[in-house]
Parts: sequence; C-alpha cells; structure tokens
Amino acid sequence: MLTLLMSLNRRWRVGALALVALFLLPNFAFAVSVSDVVELFKYSYGVDKMLYLASVETVIWNLLKRRKKTVGGRGQWIIPYQKQNAGHMVGMAEGATLTTKRPQPSTAEATFSLIEFQAVWDITWKMLRQASRGKDAFETAMNFMDNSIKRRVFRVINSQVCSFTGLGELAILPDADNDTTITVNSLPFMDQGMSVDLIDASDNTTELVADRSISSLDVEARTVTISGAAAAGTAAGDYFVTSEQVTGGVSYSLHGLGAWISNVNPPATVGNIGGINRSTAGNEFYKGNVKANGGTLRAFTEDLLISGENLMRERGGVQPSRYAANSNIMARYAGDLIRDRYFAYNKIRPLGADGDKPGFGREGMDLEGKEDGKGTTPYTLSGKPFHCEPYLRANRVIGWNDDHFWIGHDGIEVPTPLSEIFDEMVPYFSMKATPSASFDVWHYWEAQVLSDNPQAGIQFQDVAES
Repeated sequence: MLTLLMSLNRRWRVGALALVALFLLPNFAFAVSVSDVVELFKYSYGVDKMLYLASVETVIWNLLKRRKKTVGGRGQWIIPYQKQNAGHMVGMAEGATLTTKRPQPSTAEATFSLIEFQAVWDITWKMLRQASRGKDAFETAMNFMDNSIKRRVFRVINSQVCSFTGLGELAILPDADNDTTITVNSLPFMDQGMSVDLIDASDNTTELVADRSISSLDVEARTVTISGAAAAGTAAGDYFVTSEQVTGGVSYSLHGLGAWISNVNPPATVGNIGGINRSTAGNEFYKGNVKANGGTLRAFTEDLLISGENLMRERGGVQPSRYAANSNIMARYAGDLIRDRYFAYNKIRPLGADGDKPGFGREGMDLEGKEDGKGTTPYTLSGKPFHCEPYLRANRVIGWNDDHFWIGHDGIEVPTPLSEIFDEMVPYFSMKATPSASFDVWHYWEAQVLSDNPQAGIQFQDVAES
C-alpha cells in the first residue's frame, strides 16, 4: 500500500529538535497541562498494533492507481481527439466526372488543470515530549498518527474517484431528512470524527449544514449522525462533502470515474470535463455510454449487460476489462453471477474442484477487506472480473477498460508530507503560535482522474438492489 510514512530516523531528529525548541519558548512550554494530552496517546507508547474498526478498502482507487501518469507542464494536461477523418470516397460510372468534394479532418482538445489537495494533522507539545523520552515510543506514536491520517486521506480520495458527478460526494440523501441522524442511499465514504458540510443539490453551493463532525455511523441502517443542531431544508439528492471543499462557487474535487462514464456534463460548480461541452452537437464522441431506465428500477439481467457492451461496440469504443458495483447488488444477483461464471469459463465443474473452495470466499478470489484490496470476487460479467466496491453509489453498475482511465498527478503519487517534498527545507513539524502549542504536519497532493476515451466505459443506472 502506498504510504505516507517518512524516515523514522529523520523524524526522531526533528522530534528532538522540536523538543529543544519547546524549552526555548517558555510562554508555550508551560501553558499546557497534562490534561491537554489526548488520552488515547498514552496507549500508543507501548502497543505496536491498535484495532481500527472501520473499513479500510479503497477499491476503485486501488484499481485505477495501477496505471498512474505524471502530468507535466505545471499541472496542465492536454488530450487531443480526432473527431472526423479526411477525404471523400464515392462510386462513379466509368469515365465520369471526378468528385470535387474534399472534406477535412477535425480535431478537439481536452485541457485539464490538476486539483490541489492538502491534508493536515496536529500533535501537542506534551505528546512530543512524552514520546521523545524513547526512540521506540516516538516511533510508535508517529506510526499511529501516520496510519490514522492515511486512512482518512484515502477514504476521501476514494469517494472522489468513485463520484458520478465530479462533486466528490461522501454520501447522498435519498429523501428529505431534517434531523441529526440522517439516512443516506448507500454506504457513506465517511468515518467517525470527519468534518463535513451538507450541500444543497439544487445549486451545489448552499451549505445546509456547515463544519459538522460525524459523531456516529450506523452501517447496517445506512445512517450518519452529525454534531450540533438538526439539519434543515434538506431534499432528496442533497449530499455531504468534506468541509471547505465547496469554495467560491466551485467544487474542488476529482472528476470521478462515474463522471467520465456519463453522457451529461458535470454540474456547473465542477465545470465541463476537459472544457468540452458534451451537450454541443458534434461532441457526442466525448460522451460515455449509459444505459438508464428513466428512474424506474429494473433487474440487472444478462440481456441488459449484452446491450451495454453492444452500445460500446457500436460507438467504436473498446470493450470493458472489469466491472464494479456495491455489495447490495452483489448479494441480489449472486445466483445469476454464479451462472455467468460457469458460462464465462466455458465449462461446468462442481464447487470445490481443482482446489477451488466453495462459497463466496474461494481461494485467491476472496474479498480482501484491507487497505490495498481490489474488491476481488469469484464472479465475472461476460468473462470480465466483477469487483465489489462497498461504497459505490446505489443502483449503479460500471464497467471500464483499464487502458483508458487513470490517475494523473504532478510527480507525487499520493499525498506526501511537505518535509519529504521539500527535503531539508521544510520541517516535519510546524509549530502553531497559539496557546495550545501544538505542531502541524502538512501533506500535499495534486491530481485528477483522466481518460483518453470516455467511450471506453459503460454505466448501468436504475439497477434494482432488493
């Protein structure tokens, strides 16, 4: 798994320097009492492993990151497209007058600017002082904090990579829900303690709830509990995002795989992908393939799957190399998927044959449930792997070709501490001049979800889950 950890030896040195600095700043050093130390940290000194009781899977991110590209030109990226070919060919009688038609080729350019991301966590001077008494204690404490921010970072990134609008939704309301405990339409891309805003879907800028903490999550009931007063004025389609993500009428987020595999433009707060308006005549080449049913849920049948792949073929695109859906869809169609698996392998054999374990967790094909898991299942669709992304939007199945979708970045593949980006120039810990005397650790990343062929994907909407 890509990691945010830095050299322990170097952190030990900067930790010691930070400790020395504390004693040179008495106004800060003696302003904090023992009670200001986060209670949990005392356990991190002597324990190497701590249980993390929330999902660490980031399936779509892990699938796309297999093919990352460095984007040059100060975060700019241009993808040229040829919209039409040159020339004219026509039949004619022998000796007839030659044609005078000379149609010219046509091209278009999609231009991108990467989105900048920052992540930050802080730590009290008291925590550093206690941990600095021993190298092992300091190492354990820093690993605890690094792993914690890493989980938070990749939870947010995966929500943006999975987005079907480019808005980076953490969770979407199926109906109005003016309460503190709010029902969402699929597993939320959240964990406890996250700071979130609830955005009005009618304009994608109004904050119905601002800067609230997630105080509780109920996975089974699909509910999110927020701190403070109850939400007001909500409606179906309103959605949660990370606090401060929507600023100045712009939603700063990755486009999302689902947004690429779409036949409509993203909302105005996101802007047209690559600057190309999909609704303009002649730009149909830039639309993804979508099979919808007018909002009426229908079963995900084999003929629906075949019609989707035929649509890709008819539009001149390539065939998908993998599919993904959430766990509710997996559960609903388990029987059909097993039959498709037999068909795809072109033979029928008893479960358990050739060392294959019966059941959902067949050997080598079980759902990993870990931070580098790819949601592998024993199922296939038309011979292509079918992955389980637990947090994917409700009632959707997507398929895409690996060669045409990727993560573009500026040379830094994952959010990285500034001290690593500016080696020996920026300290790992940056002290805040406040009475709390805490230290910030900053991370930075610049990226975007890119594609050179939006037709290389298929989206099935309105798929029944129950």
